[in-house]
Amino acid sequence: MARTDSNLSSSWPRRFLNSALVRMLFFIVLFFGVALYALSSTEVKVQEKQVDFLTDAVRRAAVQSYALEGRYPLDLKYLEDNYGLIVDHRNYAVYYESMGDNLLPQIRVIPLYR
Repeated sequence: MARTDSNLSSSWPRRFLNSALVRMLFFIVLFFGVALYALSSTEVKVQEKQVDFLTDAVRRAAVQSYALEGRYPLDLKYLEDNYGLIVDHRNYAVYYESMGDNLLPQIRVIPLYR
């Protein structure tokens, strides 16, 4: 059976619409994939900045204590009680190790939400 012009003309729009739909779906999936990757990358950077900010806040409170009292505090609780330091203990573990009254303590913040 030979093809007629009417068969060719009716199948051409259908093929075009199918290929256009496939391309559109591909670009939508690609767009959402790139958006999700960008969001997850941004979230990791924000979490890293929060850890840096908390580390700096603990260090500043310890240095302020040294400037006012002439010694570094022995523990983190002292900074929370006397210098207004606020630590979210549900999301961060703060290791504060005093090396002596006149040595800056070692401070390490570890996020617990990863």
